Amino acid sequence: MTEATSTATDVLSVTAEAAAEVKKLLANEPDKSGLRVEVRGGGCSGMSYGMIFDNPTETDHVIETEGVKVMVDPKSAIYIKGTVLHFEGGLEGRGFTIKNPNAKGSCGCGSSFNV
Repeated sequence: MTEATSTATDVLSVTAEAAAEVKKLLANEPDKSGLRVEVRGGGCSGMSYGMIFDNPTETDHVIETEGVKVMVDPKSAIYIKGTVLHFEGGLEGRGFTIKNPNAKGSCGCGSSFNV
């Protein structure tokens, strides 16, 4: 077990609802083994979240929940430590939500933040 794997749950936790949705979507990505959550520069608040289907690298933090892998690179992990990835569906909308305790502010769309 690498250091990145042993501390992965401190970086990001994944709800059962989010894991189920990732599993469903990942079925259409046969060459990918999980979901990568990353932080990118840009967005109206300075930083934004990104999610892509990918395969883990040696340095990634890998969270395994409900049979699904979610990867976070070390640089992104600095900004999202303690974050919860959730999936909500309903009449008001459907999609992944990110609850980041490190964010000091965010924009109205919820995909951009600052620390």
